[in-house]
Amino acid sequence: MRQFFELIFQSSTPRRRLRRWLSLVLVLVLVTVNLVGWPAPAQAQVATSLDINGLFTTTVPGTPSNYNPAPFADPCTSSAAQGFPGCAGATTNLSFGQGNELVLQAVTAGPGRERFEPATEIIPPAGLPQRIVFRRNGAVPIPPPPAAPTGTLGSREQLFFEAITATTGTISLAPSEPPPGPGGTEFAILSRVINRGIDNVFNNIGFVDQDHRNNIERVDYLIGNPGVTLTAEEADNVGFLILERGGNDAFGIAAVTGLDAGGNPTSYGPLRKAAPGDWGPPGVNVGVRYPSVVLRKDTPATTNPDFRPSHQVEEQDVRGIVFPISFLLPPGQSTQPFFGYSLFANDVNGTPDQLVDFTNQAVFPLGTGSGSLAGGLDLVAGGFGLVRRVTSTVPAGNLALLKRITNLFGPAPLPDFNQVVGDGTALTLLQNNGLGQGLDVIDDPPVQTSNGIEYTVYFANPGAGNANNVVLCDQIPIGTTFNPNSFGTGQGIQAIASSAPAGPVVNYTNANDGDPGQFVAPGAALPPFCGTNQGNGAVVVNAGTIGSNQVGLIRFRTTVD
Repeated sequence: MRQFFELIFQSSTPRRRLRRWLSLVLVLVLVTVNLVGWPAPAQAQVATSLDINGLFTTTVPGTPSNYNPAPFADPCTSSAAQGFPGCAGATTNLSFGQGNELVLQAVTAGPGRERFEPATEIIPPAGLPQRIVFRRNGAVPIPPPPAAPTGTLGSREQLFFEAITATTGTISLAPSEPPPGPGGTEFAILSRVINRGIDNVFNNIGFVDQDHRNNIERVDYLIGNPGVTLTAEEADNVGFLILERGGNDAFGIAAVTGLDAGGNPTSYGPLRKAAPGDWGPPGVNVGVRYPSVVLRKDTPATTNPDFRPSHQVEEQDVRGIVFPISFLLPPGQSTQPFFGYSLFANDVNGTPDQLVDFTNQAVFPLGTGSGSLAGGLDLVAGGFGLVRRVTSTVPAGNLALLKRITNLFGPAPLPDFNQVVGDGTALTLLQNNGLGQGLDVIDDPPVQTSNGIEYTVYFANPGAGNANNVVLCDQIPIGTTFNPNSFGTGQGIQAIASSAPAGPVVNYTNANDGDPGQFVAPGAALPPFCGTNQGNGAVVVNAGTIGSNQVGLIRFRTTVD
């Protein structure tokens, strides 16, 4: 059976205000089969971790802060591939908060795309505040390449930030700067802003060109006394969320099962290992992807900023894993109290008792490298700590359509078409792919005869499975005329074919030829799934198969009669 998605935009008697052209009186008809339902939350014992297959965020404008001149870290990477040519001893114009912070709201995980949201309500109010503690081994030396070791690392910190511009002369970062002074890294990691994080958490060997070794041997996320106690059912549906830039590094995780009076771990559950393949299938876009710049703080800064540019990293996906409590606690003991979790380099191997002493080099080697099977974890901030399963599944083939006005030609001054209006998982998926801009209602400026209006219909599939054989039909609003040459002679349709991440914009001809688009002229018969023929023509696009987490758009322009 084919799936047809019909868009019918009805309009009343023409008036010279733009609300007539689009107040989103939208009828969406969806005919489909084999959609997954919404059963009650799963009750079965969880035997393993769950890879993330969807990230859902909202955006908050960053807080601008600027440093000019700002020194580079010493050493910095000067190679063209991942560095800043000529950075040694140089300065740059460094700006934070130049874009949006991506604030995580929920994730979907596992083969059923189960939705997980923050579970902070189960943390006892009487407990200590949630905190991140970096356990360091002061024996790791600093080797200023290529010289011999001359000191120790102290409390080196390394954060990465989503990059907007990254050249030797200008570095512009989307999220805000963390608070200056001690605790900036902890603040960044405990926040829910996921376009920043820690670069290469576990690595005490270093590099030739860029020295971003550190002395972190263990990362503790601690809830504090009296901890959390769950029922066996809750232990299957509550867990810890770990996010990584790239989703390609191995690491260890263990639940903290005891604390001393100072809030330090005294006992652990079994050490569980995550392999690169546990982050989910490679090449699948789960909703957030960006290039990043790594900044480093070696010692208390004598001049601003605290964090200084070191190197840059190519565009990578944010990937994640949910570890249910029933997976982290010993078999049959999922109802015992727990107090958080600790993360370890993948080369750490030991009994739960041995995990307590992070200075024991027999268990925590000082030869941990940056490779994906050793210590190269690029920990993305998230701040969720505990997450709870709130629905069992997201429907397969969960295709959504969103129509917006994206430009006007003639009236002035123009409104801001770069904003994104609305909410929901489909719109979040569009936003994470740089789509969804436009307005649904515009009262001002008024439009006149011969003015142009650009419409964009976005589509997104946040579901688990494919939406197959999708055909989109959008009838031209009454009172306007389709512009057949908007994007070139005989090319009145523009599109982004279904893709993840969003692919390039392409133009389609109006003719019923080899490309997926067609303009059906006024008075001609429309395909049956277009609904009642309003007699003003229609844009019809065969979108084919729209896979899970894929997005796209179709766009056309009209002239006011």
